[in-house]
Amino acid sequence: MNVDVYQEDRNQYQGNDPSFLTRVGNWFRNLIQNHLPFMIFVVLPTGLVFLYLTLIATPQYISEAHFVVRGRSGQSGISLSNILQSSGGSGATSENTYVVQDYMQSRDAAELLIKQNSLLDVYRRPEADFVARYPMFGLPQDFEHFYKYYKRHVLVEQDSETNISILTVRTFRADDSQKIARALLDAGENLVNDINRRQRDNLIHATLLEVQASEAKLRDINQKLAEYRNVIALIDPMRQSVPMISFVTTLQNMLTTTNMQLGQLRKSAPNSPLIAAYQRQADILTEQIKKSGGEITGSNDSLVPKITGYEDLMVQREIQQRILVSNVTSLEAAKQQANQQMVYVDEVAQPNAADWPEYPRNLLVLIITFFSTLGLYIMGRLLVAGAQERNIR
Repeated sequence: MNVDVYQEDRNQYQGNDPSFLTRVGNWFRNLIQNHLPFMIFVVLPTGLVFLYLTLIATPQYISEAHFVVRGRSGQSGISLSNILQSSGGSGATSENTYVVQDYMQSRDAAELLIKQNSLLDVYRRPEADFVARYPMFGLPQDFEHFYKYYKRHVLVEQDSETNISILTVRTFRADDSQKIARALLDAGENLVNDINRRQRDNLIHATLLEVQASEAKLRDINQKLAEYRNVIALIDPMRQSVPMISFVTTLQNMLTTTNMQLGQLRKSAPNSPLIAAYQRQADILTEQIKKSGGEITGSNDSLVPKITGYEDLMVQREIQQRILVSNVTSLEAAKQQANQQMVYVDEVAQPNAADWPEYPRNLLVLIITFFSTLGLYIMGRLLVAGAQERNIR
């Protein structure tokens, strides 16, 4: 007897008693009849979301990378400009950081990844579910819809405390997320290199044109100087005039000496036959001085006009050489300034391959779904209640 009672209690505990199943069925029936709107608008959506998350949803993996955009600090010591640049996050480095962040989420970056990394195939994996994959619910397969999809799966944010940019890429495979994150970092680095090149060209181009113009003018002056030397048949008229002037000076000294001897001889021996000889020598020296002086000055073929034209060209060449030296100095200063203003991407953390999926976040989605539908249900009940009360009045 005791054994039969124990077996009956065990059957009831295990749910084999028909009366127990009837009671459970009646409870569910009463719950549905008394709370049908609640079951339809709250429980049913939450249950469907639960079934999707547990049976259909495809795991999604996130690859995260950290980077900063730095500039070359060629200055040493502490200065007011360094303090202002280091505080507040302002300056060219911060601007380029925002540029890189914006580029990674731009249409250009999406098109680049489509061409070079088959980004469309990444989001069309066969294991992806119909809700999360691209295109969603049969939406048009154009670039604008894909770009909206892309911005939901590729995010770039900046930590306000450390100013480190955080790149997150979400796909259906861990290696795909890592590969896309790596490609975006490379694209950002290429963008920074293009910015450096354009900035360097802008700083150097104008000064380089001035240097080239100065070199062209200097070559033109040197060509004119060579042609002038061929015309006057002299390499350096100024240097070549020195022996001629020295020769005239020597003749003048000899003439002075001869005149002194001639004067003394005329006083001491007026009838001396040497007087005629000294007079003849003085006449020859005088004639030679006039002839040599005429070669230096006094006509168009003399040396003075040739020296004047030569000096004019030499002055022009010296001025142009100084201009060229000044322009070359400015060019070197512009190159140094361009080097100091260069920026580069410094990778703080490399893109990782996730060991487990972070999406979908089942518990969070279920909580949001339940409370959202519950809120809508309560608002609907309040509206219905208000309308009924107004009709009664």
